[in-house]
Amino acid sequence: MSDAPPDVSAALAELRTRLETLEAATGTADGAGPSATSGGGGAVGPEDDAPRRPGPAEAPRQRTPGSDPGTFWLLDGLARNTGPAFARDGVAGSVAYGGRVAAPGAGEVIWQMEHPVPAVVDADLDVAAATLAALGHPFRLRLLHRMLLGASTLAELQEPSGNGTTGQVHHHLRELRSAGLVVSRGRNHYAIPAERVVPVLVIVAAALGRDLGTTDPTEDEG
Repeated sequence: MSDAPPDVSAALAELRTRLETLEAATGTADGAGPSATSGGGGAVGPEDDAPRRPGPAEAPRQRTPGSDPGTFWLLDGLARNTGPAFARDGVAGSVAYGGRVAAPGAGEVIWQMEHPVPAVVDADLDVAAATLAALGHPFRLRLLHRMLLGASTLAELQEPSGNGTTGQVHHHLRELRSAGLVVSRGRNHYAIPAERVVPVLVIVAAALGRDLGTTDPTEDEG
């Protein structure tokens, strides 16, 4: 076969140079590259150790799991929980939430909880719906917000001015108390019970989702 024309040879040489530069920059030369994790994270399994090249629509969006053993500390812990309670009728796994909160109306609260997924799936959804309905009104969320910041009396909960009438505040407090999200402490003093502070914040954060933004707890390390 005859040699390629000079212009074609030059184009092939330039293309080869660009490919070598790209492979050197991404570390994917000879088919090796960093393991990619899914966008939402996940427990690291044996298959994650096998190197693979990110495809055109895929790129590592998180730190490589092996670079920081603590990155998936929560998911790694959940992966160790096995047994009948965590797997039933084709449903398996567990969910967990927790938090460390310091606020004028709550003091310092440290809370964590884990539930097997089968138990969540089989739970009384009417009870869950009642709690979510109590939280599903902007006025009631504002009352919880005011309590978290230290307000406890009816007068304080009505501040700033225009935050509902006394009758409206009473009505919404009754709904929150019925759902166990607020307790009465003395005459006309109200507060969020300690065991509800973190769960309420988790529900609000989950509802906001991506709108809330995310923070990498390892950003300031080293």
